[in-house]
Amino acid sequence: MDLPWTRAKLGLWLTASVLIGMTGSAHAMRCDDGLTADGDSPEQVLSKCGTPASRVIELPQKRGGHVIEGAVTVERWVYGPRSGARYHLRFVAGKLVDEAVEIVP
Repeated sequence: MDLPWTRAKLGLWLTASVLIGMTGSAHAMRCDDGLTADGDSPEQVLSKCGTPASRVIELPQKRGGHVIEGAVTVERWVYGPRSGARYHLRFVAGKLVDEAVEIVP
């Protein structure tokens, strides 16, 4: 068995595991007036970052003219490209719950 190669593969797997574990909503988008944070309202993000390049609002589902219990408004915003990236933000029930960064050429 080639021990150095085995160590290299183990190191690669450990590094990949750590990087995967770091993904998620731990991103904070830097704006002119501060950083975004989980739990920010749309109004807070607008005041920090300005108007997004695109904004999609998904209203709660209705049945029989009434909002289904537990259904909430979901907003998806995109900022950028800025500094070589697009920033995708998702709000659920008026709170920022997810931020993703897309690197663009």
